[in-house]
Order: sequence, then structure tokens, then C-alpha cells
Amino acid sequence: MSAAEGRPRCRWGGGGEAVLRARAEAAGYRRLLRTRAAEVEALRGAVGALHRQLEGLRDRRSGELAKYQVR
Repeated sequence: MSAAEGRPRCRWGGGGEAVLRARAEAAGYRRLLRTRAAEVEALRGAVGALHRQLEGLRDRRSGELAKYQVR
């Protein structure tokens, strides 16, 4: 009796191998999704930092413009 004969067969006909492949593929997609989610969060942080930097530059420009208008 081989190992394949001792295992119960999947009722859809593909056997357990198809289920194992599908589970492995799903696990790979979950890992990829977690990776992409981490990248998105990192990019959100970078965008926030750039927005703060832009606001600082705008504030500095407004101050310099007011100084030149006084002159």
C-alpha cells in the first residue's frame, strides 16, 4: 500500500496535493499582502514628512515675503 493510497482522497477529485498547493499559494499571497501593507505604511510616513517639510518652507517663504514688503 503506497502513501497515496493510505490518504483520504479529496471529494473534488484532485487529491490532497491540490489543496496543499492552494494553501501554499494563499500563504504566499498573504505574505505578499503583508509586505505591501508595510510598504504602504512606510510611504504614508514619508508623504507625511514631506508635507510637514513643505509647510515649513511655505511658512519660511511667507516670513521672508513679509520682511521684504516691510522694506
